[in-house]
Amino acid sequence: MIRALGTALLCAAAVLAADTVFRISLLEYVRPTVLSPPDQGILEPPVVVRWEGPPDMRVRLAAAGEAPRELGVRSSPFEIGADQFQREGGYVLELEAAGLGGWIAATRRFQIHAAKVVAEPTPMTEEPPRNGADLARALGTARAARDRAQQRARFLTEENSALRDESARLAKQLETSFASQENTAADVAEVERRLAQIQDEARVLAEENAALRLRLSSVLPCSVWGYYGYSRSATSPRRLLVVSDVQGQIFRFQPPCERMRRADPTATSVCFCVGTPWG
Repeated sequence: MIRALGTALLCAAAVLAADTVFRISLLEYVRPTVLSPPDQGILEPPVVVRWEGPPDMRVRLAAAGEAPRELGVRSSPFEIGADQFQREGGYVLELEAAGLGGWIAATRRFQIHAAKVVAEPTPMTEEPPRNGADLARALGTARAARDRAQQRARFLTEENSALRDESARLAKQLETSFASQENTAADVAEVERRLAQIQDEARVLAEENAALRLRLSSVLPCSVWGYYGYSRSATSPRRLLVVSDVQGQIFRFQPPCERMRRADPTATSVCFCVGTPWG
């Protein structure tokens, strides 16, 4: 902050010193002063442009909302003719040094009133009197123009009717599409309900299957065990299937069968499953 203030004071002192020594102001060469046209003034063409500062400046003129137009390098004062103002409204005048560009520049805004912008009057010529043929030709031209206008009106009426029909057709098609969407939503809801029902049935079947598997796992794989042996008769020895002990108890498990087989000298095979619970 202190440095900026010191720089500003130094620049002001340099300008004052130059004004005193050279008896001219450097400010007018750094920033020219526009004397005319007045700022925000309402003018009528031609517009006189005058400024104090550099003698030659590049001049641009721009209507409000449009790109600026080059008017070339001009000297103060000069005049902007009426042909440069195409319409009423605001205008911006830009002055810029020819060599330094935007370093030395100034602008001025003003208004041009449309009532004052008038075209150059054209010389009045006497219209020759019209005869019957001219009037008939003019009447024919007017009737042709009227017929074209009527034909154009009929065409627009037919086009408007076609547009109404198309609008009605599209509205009906839209209603049908909405109804179809509603039916589709109802079908989707029914499918979802049926899917939930099938999932419930599948869950019940899975539970029943698990219960059956549990029951099957508790069933013995073999219900009767036995082994082969020979009868003790010396006259007619026969091969026998032994499935019970001497008390007549059927071997339901393998260990009792093995004990009996080891104690029986006529045993000729190991114990094996004779009967299963599945027949």
